[in-house]
Amino acid sequence: MAAAGVIVELGRAERNKRDKRARLIRAARKLFQAKGFEATTTSEIAELADVAKGTLFFHVKSKEALLVMMFQEDVGRAIERAFAKVPKAPFIEQLIHVFGVMLKQNQRDLELARIFVRELAFVRGERHSIDMVMEDLFGKLSALIESAKDRGEIARDIDSARLGSNLFALYFSFLTLWLGSGAPSPETHRPSLREMFELQLLGLSPPTQPASRTRKRKHSAPRQTS
Repeated sequence: MAAAGVIVELGRAERNKRDKRARLIRAARKLFQAKGFEATTTSEIAELADVAKGTLFFHVKSKEALLVMMFQEDVGRAIERAFAKVPKAPFIEQLIHVFGVMLKQNQRDLELARIFVRELAFVRGERHSIDMVMEDLFGKLSALIESAKDRGEIARDIDSARLGSNLFALYFSFLTLWLGSGAPSPETHRPSLREMFELQLLGLSPPTQPASRTRKRKHSAPRQTS
């Protein structure tokens, strides 16, 4: 019975911990959206989450850590959704599907997307969770590229990891330009993400094999005997 009581108590403590962390993330999200990242203080986050400031620092080291948790939650889930239903289609269409899902996630909360773009590239000491999300994305992209190689859409000698990194860099560049342009949706921004990807993929397909020339054997005319 004593062991069972300890297990119940541990389970309650873990649920309480998860509940407070979720409240802190929700509070930070609301304040970041309303005031911006820089103007928000940890005291305000703790107050809105209804926890003591010391409790906040027990769960997270900084407001940057809360932002990283949001990124892991939002972008991580978007990546899962994107790759769960990759269409059986040409590689360019698969790319548009994957990154289209990620753009829609950003479109749900434009202010938070802008904060992600501005702040997360310079986060120090909290990079582990960001790196985990990015490694998952790059691994899945590499698998798509390898499948495209098997279909003959991309040359075998192309480095899949490097191409995946280039494709993400194009996506991130497009995302930054779109968020800064004031365009209401990514579909209205030019150049489009499709155009940027198509330019990157130019020349990456395997070289076409020249058709073999069949030589016609010349049949010599039979000798006429006298």
